[in-house]
Amino acid sequence: MKNFTYDKMGDEMILNEEQKKVVYSNERFLFLLAGAGSGKTRVIVERIKYLIENGVEPSQILAITFTRKASFEMKDRVNNSLVHIHTFHQFCYQ
Repeated sequence: MKNFTYDKMGDEMILNEEQKKVVYSNERFLFLLAGAGSGKTRVIVERIKYLIENGVEPSQILAITFTRKASFEMKDRVNNSLVHIHTFHQFCYQ
């Protein structure tokens, strides 16, 4: 298991122990609840990248968030149009 990942610019992004538990979890479904500024979006993005790197089909991944800002940010960071990333409202509307 790797202990770090890289952002788009190639800069190392260190994950704390709690974040690593989420990113590298063997659980099929995860519910992430944390306060503002705790790195939720980054953790979800890293989790998605980890799943894809380990053979999960991008079209089988669903990430749901509360805000459009987080949704757009996650889509931009993941950079894979096959991954389903939506707000609750977008998901229910479909």
